[in-house]
Amino acid sequence: MLDSATGMQPGERYTVDNEERTWQFSGFFLDGKYYLDTDLNSAVGWLEGTRFYYDDVDPDGQPIFPDRLAGTVEDLVLTLVDGATLKLEGSLQGHPTDQRKGL
Repeated sequence: MLDSATGMQPGERYTVDNEERTWQFSGFFLDGKYYLDTDLNSAVGWLEGTRFYYDDVDPDGQPIFPDRLAGTVEDLVLTLVDGATLKLEGSLQGHPTDQRKGL
């Protein structure tokens, strides 16, 4: 269940409007999880309330973000642990594989 404070709606995809000097989030949020592509079996991040956890590691095997906590999402704004703020943009409605089915 999505926390209403995030501003996200169930079934809607949200991408991160990346800034030049921040971590590049190339995937999307859907229903409280963060995916890198349309393979919905491979979430690399998730929301717990408004907290956003990102489970990726650097080349040395260390988490990109300490304790995997990347930041918080409130009112469609991702605030990273370093204080940088990134807007979330709603995009394609529904499940990402609906496009392939012609829905």
